[in-house]
Amino acid sequence: MKMYATRPVGLEFLEAAPVRLSFAGTLRAAPGVVFDAVARDVEALPRWYGAVAAAEYGGVGVGVGDAGIGVGAKRRVRLVGGVTFHEEVIAWDAPDRYAYRMERTSVPGIRAMAERWAVVETSRGTRLVWTIALDAVAGVAAMARAMGPGLGVATRRAVGRLDRELGEG
Repeated sequence: MKMYATRPVGLEFLEAAPVRLSFAGTLRAAPGVVFDAVARDVEALPRWYGAVAAAEYGGVGVGVGDAGIGVGAKRRVRLVGGVTFHEEVIAWDAPDRYAYRMERTSVPGIRAMAERWAVVETSRGTRLVWTIALDAVAGVAAMARAMGPGLGVATRRAVGRLDRELGEG
């Protein structure tokens, strides 16, 4: 599969990108448990987020001790249907924030892309907020915006599955 390099971006891109999508849901589990499920246990992502076919770490990062993951770590994610991302972790602030940027993707036309998972303790549990930031050619940007409502539904369902999974654990 042909992969396309993207422009390196930092955390500021998550606020300044031409296309930004954000989705949220509330879980009953504590913030640290939610953070671990989202950031540490990426191989379990396909169990609770149905659009993901496979996810794994594939490089050593810094900052998280014996876990071998953190800022600088490399991730590989393949979606159902074959879209693939090679990513680099750019923030690891357990249990509050986890972010990564795309280094390469199988989707032509993406110039830069980053994602952030924010974990916020609330009186009702833990609020999980997923933000996607994108700079892309016009057609890809329009497609991303059009996919927003569907991604919102998929994310709410995924957060519900994760909530049930963490509640059983």
